[in-house]
Amino acid sequence: MKRRGGKSRIDRLIASILVGIGSVCGFASAAEMPPAPGVYACYETRAAMNVTGCVRSSLGCMGFVFTPAPVMMFGLIDATTYSDYDGKRGHYTYDAQSGILTMTDGSREGWKYKHTADWSFRALDAKGEDTSFNCPLDDKKDPLKRPW
Repeated sequence: MKRRGGKSRIDRLIASILVGIGSVCGFASAAEMPPAPGVYACYETRAAMNVTGCVRSSLGCMGFVFTPAPVMMFGLIDATTYSDYDGKRGHYTYDAQSGILTMTDGSREGWKYKHTADWSFRALDAKGEDTSFNCPLDDKKDPLKRPW
């Protein structure tokens, strides 16, 4: 596996599994840990037929399409400040109990994301429901150094 910023994909998978086990056993969940600073590079995931890398079945060849979503991306600069894809800054709050990060001002005012792992968020819609946008931490990018 190719290593990215000191963590391989296997490392992250194992970390996700351990977080899940820890939450069942009463240990701290990803939501209870403050989000790591850095750039959360969002993408949309959707199922599609006959795409590269699809899995063949009696129903056809099913796979996934991953589409980068720069508008959804955000960078956490510190414990209260974020930057959007265009370099504009604003503030955010993070509720450790619910794992919800809320942009409180700036260009993304009112936008919410749910902490799904110590290295990932999922964008929420206006009703607080999950969207198809996943936002993993890209630890090779600096939220202060544009462009991402």
